[in-house]
Amino acid sequence: MSQYIQVVMTAATSFPFIAILITFPFLVVNYHRYGSISKWNIFMTYTFIFYLMCAYFLIILPLPPLSYVERLTTPKYNLHPFVFILEFIKYNPFSIMHPETWLAAIKAPTVIQPIFNIALTIPFGVYLRSYFQRSLKQTLILSFCLSLFFELTQLSGLYGLYPRPYRLFDVDDLMLNTLGGLTGFLIAKPLIKWFPSKRKNAAKS
Repeated sequence: MSQYIQVVMTAATSFPFIAILITFPFLVVNYHRYGSISKWNIFMTYTFIFYLMCAYFLIILPLPPLSYVERLTTPKYNLHPFVFILEFIKYNPFSIMHPETWLAAIKAPTVIQPIFNIALTIPFGVYLRSYFQRSLKQTLILSFCLSLFFELTQLSGLYGLYPRPYRLFDVDDLMLNTLGGLTGFLIAKPLIKWFPSKRKNAAKS
C-alpha cells in the first residue's frame, strides 16, 4: 500500500508541470470551439490527465538500478493466456472446506495482482463513457490500446533506458486491463445522469 501511495505522490508532484504544458493548448482549443470554458470541462480534463499519470507511474515505478536490470535472467514476456488462473489454482491457499484460508487467499498475490490489473483501467472506462461519450466498442478498443501501450513500455525496458525489460510483458494483463475498461464503462451508466454532458456544456458555452 505504501508503494501505491508513493506513486500517487509522485504523480501529484509532477502534475503541475504537465498542467502548465497543456493549459495553453487546452485554452486555445476550447475557446476556438465554444468561445468559453466550463469549470466542469476543466475539472474532468485535468482529473483525467492526473489519472493517466498515476496509472503510468504505477506500471513503471519504482525504477530499479541499471546494474540490477543487467543481471536479470527472468522471462521478458508471457504470451500464454489465463496463466493467472493456473497460478491461482497452483499457489493460492484457498480451500472451500477451510474458512480459515479465505482471508489469506484474498490477500495472496494470485488474487491481488489480477484485481489490480482490472482496477487500473476502471476509471478509464468511466471517463470514456461519462465524459467522452464513447461507445462500448470504442471503449473496448481504447482500453486495449492503453493496456498495449503500458505493456510495450515495459517490454521496451522503458523505451531503451534499460538494456532489457525489468517487468514482464503479459498477455493476461492485456485481457485484464481491457476487462477493467469495460467494467468502468458499465459502472458509468448510473453515473451519467449526475454528470453534465459535453453537449450541454458546449450549448451553455
